Amino acid sequence: MLIKALQPEIVHIEGNTLVPAKAVCYKKEDDGSITERTKPRTHQFENGLKEKMKEELKGVSIFPTSKYIFLSITYGLNSSNEYKKLDLDNRAKTILDALKGAVYEDDMQVKVLLTDKIFLENKPESYYQFSVKILDKKSEKLLYKHLSRIGR
Repeated sequence: MLIKALQPEIVHIEGNTLVPAKAVCYKKEDDGSITERTKPRTHQFENGLKEKMKEELKGVSIFPTSKYIFLSITYGLNSSNEYKKLDLDNRAKTILDALKGAVYEDDMQVKVLLTDKIFLENKPESYYQFSVKILDKKSEKLLYKHLSRIGR
């Protein structure tokens, strides 16, 4: 049972889409400076998700928020090979960067990040899901109380 104070403001689910890993490469320019570049596939995914969220949240005055948030990300994978190789932190970074400017002003506002992956045996497609909860003192206290039970 989800406690009302912890219900997210946003739940976003997208099927048949794999979140690309945040892979940054560096290029030394002719003048000796080093340029950081994101792979085109990752950049395209981030921009697409950002635009989708901006459109969905158009007219919702609380977004982009300047408050702390709790972000939960789940990857459901129907391939055992993909499940074994999925790098959670780099995929989470892709989503974190995509939500900047649409859901929150800066990803430094993510106070709690929970990310997991599940194997979808005999399912036709993979998916990813994220939820966003804007934290106030009450919801933050409840969240930490419930998260502390996980480690027991």
